[in-house]
Amino acid sequence: MATYFRIVQARWAASAMDGEGARRHGGRWNPEGVAAVYLAESRALAMLEVFVHAPREALGLDWRILAVEVADRLVETVDPADLPADWAELPGSRGARSHGAAWMKRATQPCLRLPSPVVPRESTLLVNPRHPDFRRLRVGKPESFLFDPRLAGG
Repeated sequence: MATYFRIVQARWAASAMDGEGARRHGGRWNPEGVAAVYLAESRALAMLEVFVHAPREALGLDWRILAVEVADRLVETVDPADLPADWAELPGSRGARSHGAAWMKRATQPCLRLPSPVVPRESTLLVNPRHPDFRRLRVGKPESFLFDPRLAGG
């Protein structure tokens, strides 16, 4: 069992695990139209993932962090050698999105452990909220999360 984290604006906390935001807008590992949830292996990595995507002024908004307990048997780990060569390109890559969509379609597990492009030796989880075992993830109550004002230059 391991705990993973997700930081979202307070207004999205109730729906943070439905995958709809990623379905509507796409993400690194999913194209538009494919629901996905992204988790990080630490609070710090979850914070960095928000930090690199959100405008600095957004860091002062009302944020929540969710802790999600995931049984090891629900996680498939990708071999980095099997990733597309362009997986870490900014802002994202067609190869990474295709890789994630193909994994979602296979539905072997609800979670796929992948390297983080922000800290490549740390992991993120790509979560398939449509997988039948998704309900086995234990999502904690959203808690307040404050970004240190120095991160926003204040």
